Amino acid sequence: MTDSHVYNNMTKSIFACVKQKSLEEHGTVYGPPDGNSSTATTKVPFVGTIILGFNLDPGTNTLTYTVIQIPGIVPVSEVWNGIASTIQACGG
Repeated sequence: MTDSHVYNNMTKSIFACVKQKSLEEHGTVYGPPDGNSSTATTKVPFVGTIILGFNLDPGTNTLTYTVIQIPGIVPVSEVWNGIASTIQACGG
């Protein structure tokens, strides 16, 4: 079973802010940087690598993240809470 989460009311400008804040605060790299879909990778020292798939749908203003890889020590709820907090800080 795949663990996914959908965030609504996601504009391109809010998503750009989320990508920038994620890079600055957690070292998360979105590839490609200007893409609407691909992967976001965060390397957490001594824990492992978190890889999420993402898809921004500008037509519906929804952003979907899907867990691809997460270390067993990291609760997925922590990932979703962190994303929600970043979105809120960006005005979403």
